[in-house]
Amino acid sequence: MKFKIFSILGITLLCCFLAVTATLIESDKSNKLESRSTKSYLFDPLPKLTESSPATRYYHLELKVVKLSPDGYERPVWSVNDQYPGPLIQCNKGDRLVINVTNNSEDPATIHWHGIFQHNTNWYDGVPGQTQCPIPNRVSFTYNYTVDQFGTFWYHSHFLAQYVDGLVGVLIVHDPDDPYRNSYHEDYVITVSDWYHSPTAPLLVQRLAPHYTGFNPYPDSALISGVGQYNCSGAPAGYYCNRNVPPPTYNVNKGKKYRFRIINTSAYVTFTFSIDNHPLKVIEVEGTHVKNVSAATVTVIPIHVAQRYSVILDANQPVDNYYIRASIIDSCLPPRTNDTINYNSSINFNATGILHYQGAGSKKPTSTAYPFTIPLCQDLNASAIRPYKDSPAPSNVTNDFVFNITFARNDDDVGLLGINNSSFVPVFNNPTNLRIMLQENFTDFDKNQNAYGYDIPNGCVQITLLNNQPANHPFHLHGHTFWIVASGLGAFLSNISTSEYNLKNPVIRDTIIIPEFSHAVIRYLADNPGVWAFHCHIEWHVEMGLVAQLIERPTEFSNRTLPEDVRALCLQYDSYYKNHKRLTTLPRDSMVKRLRMFKKVK
Repeated sequence: MKFKIFSILGITLLCCFLAVTATLIESDKSNKLESRSTKSYLFDPLPKLTESSPATRYYHLELKVVKLSPDGYERPVWSVNDQYPGPLIQCNKGDRLVINVTNNSEDPATIHWHGIFQHNTNWYDGVPGQTQCPIPNRVSFTYNYTVDQFGTFWYHSHFLAQYVDGLVGVLIVHDPDDPYRNSYHEDYVITVSDWYHSPTAPLLVQRLAPHYTGFNPYPDSALISGVGQYNCSGAPAGYYCNRNVPPPTYNVNKGKKYRFRIINTSAYVTFTFSIDNHPLKVIEVEGTHVKNVSAATVTVIPIHVAQRYSVILDANQPVDNYYIRASIIDSCLPPRTNDTINYNSSINFNATGILHYQGAGSKKPTSTAYPFTIPLCQDLNASAIRPYKDSPAPSNVTNDFVFNITFARNDDDVGLLGINNSSFVPVFNNPTNLRIMLQENFTDFDKNQNAYGYDIPNGCVQITLLNNQPANHPFHLHGHTFWIVASGLGAFLSNISTSEYNLKNPVIRDTIIIPEFSHAVIRYLADNPGVWAFHCHIEWHVEMGLVAQLIERPTEFSNRTLPEDVRALCLQYDSYYKNHKRLTTLPRDSMVKRLRMFKKVK
């Protein structure tokens, strides 16, 4: 029996596919790894959008592997337009985005627009095997959708942990009616992330090896906005490592106020974020404005994988330099046992940047960190992030699911995670949304598709998550935000009392942490027909199968027409592998190619 995570069914594409091909790039040259050094846009205020809305905004993204050294240690990075993080995409609410993606990475790839609802454009959500086929190497594909929301988002590959290798970027949607738009002078973005010196291909092979008893690979660095300072004395002989990477620096003027949009783009870790001497007023959480109350002003923010916050900083302190701190909460990770991959990493858990007041000079900060008093491994207190406008949760539940987070070993003694004892296996060349459009019944899908459906228009879906595992899981829902009506200790239904549900003023977001041995109950409206992923956003757990598919209003969705370019992409993907005599176990083959590339530049 082959590894379950690599068992991709050899399903023949249906004859009703249109004989159209995606755009093939003319160049047939193999990717050359070249060193790149570019100044990141993240350290400048966001440029003002001057076009009237609604507007159509065009972007071109080239996926390419280049050598970069974000923390001083040089390695191959899966970049976007030669950058890590990738280029900024921004628009206004109501704008249309036309984003052409050219894949020159030598891997298949997709781009997921994290947090974007994709109303009426489910096929552009960017999840291989669920909403589209992967984009083969040397092929272009265009994502084309209208943004009917606002807030702080990001984009990333959803294919085989590529985003951990660098394939990420920032997506900002401005709201002309933002109640806080006149409360700050400039708008900045900060990303925080863990970082690995090995590409993920060999790490995944080890993580999913038979008899492996360790935990998720341990990172090598912590980064702020793609920049860190690695202790080069820990680098192996023969590897280039720059000991003098400048700290990430954000400039402010005394007397002004600044919006900082903070995004955790990590594979694995929870951060605490703070700026010395500067309390932070939370005004947005994952596309939802936050109430203007005193509780929204905090000194330290816990931010889990894939979560986002906007805060306002008042530059009212003496002119000086102050530390920006992004600290990994090591106690929220499993212990570093000797059998864990990269357990002897020389990581510095405390990444630091600089908040530089104009006129302060270049001396190092002497500021002191705020104490961290928030309960470990939990979300920011609900009183700090309640919606700006009261939004009671729906009370009439029409579809009720209970998802147990489970761990088991398969016949090859490979440790896998799952939903209700089923580990998800993607079928990359036959996406779920296509199958629904072809009138397949999701109840007939194989168990490992983890397909859960509901068909009541605008009904209320409730999901109860039970985590009886000794690990924390940040769960992200595609296509929706949700009301958090309950959360707490205990991983059994008996631990949950419906009388304690908060239906009056619950927090709304799209990513929630489920700490070990705990539960959460969320609700959302079935107002977006399509196929939506619901998964832990620790990328190692995704590859271990901790994914569900939510089939929303299949009767209505099956009457829609898949765009020809989306159909063509599946033909191109299938043809690409046939022409190159690929194995049917496509993910493993892709990782073997990445391993070869890694060896080439080692």
